[in-house]
Amino acid sequence: MQEASETAPEPSPMITPEMIKATLEALERRGVVFYAEGGAYVPTESGWKLLTEVKPVKEVVLAHGHQKVRATNQRMFVIVRDAEIRKEFDAVIAVRADKACSDLSAEFRDALKGAKRVEVTIEAEGVTDKITAYGSPAMGMTNLGEMAVRKNDIIDSRTIGIMADKSANEIRQELVEKLRNPNTHVKITLEIKP
Repeated sequence: MQEASETAPEPSPMITPEMIKATLEALERRGVVFYAEGGAYVPTESGWKLLTEVKPVKEVVLAHGHQKVRATNQRMFVIVRDAEIRKEFDAVIAVRADKACSDLSAEFRDALKGAKRVEVTIEAEGVTDKITAYGSPAMGMTNLGEMAVRKNDIIDSRTIGIMADKSANEIRQELVEKLRNPNTHVKITLEIKP
């Protein structure tokens, strides 16, 4: 059994009613909220735009096909940096990717954490398929070698999309055939959509 740590974590600062009031008053001065009848602060039109606006942000990942691509997984699809397919081979759709989660720009990762949805476009030799998924504030996107888009809401270090409308086994069969060729160049576009 491990001994308890001798240093306790620092306590979070207390949020007081005065702090909340001061924050709301500052937002009111900027025209983001107004004090409405009934004693509540309500967002103005510009305030709602700030709350709901999603700036389009795009990342492009270049990868290659592989002869072992099966694309039969019913829960997700995965893009890997490795040249070989080592695990979850039924989910891997592309190898030798030039980016993994950790290589995505801070702007993209921040947008994805607050995004309503992300559109993933997979292109290979003139054949295209689109998948829609969703971001989450819980996404860390720290994985050094992979990216995963999932149909469920499981999030780990490689997750860049959840609640997707397609998994590996639902990608267009014509595209999967192209992805099975190691000479195929694959372009994966990740785009945050409002």
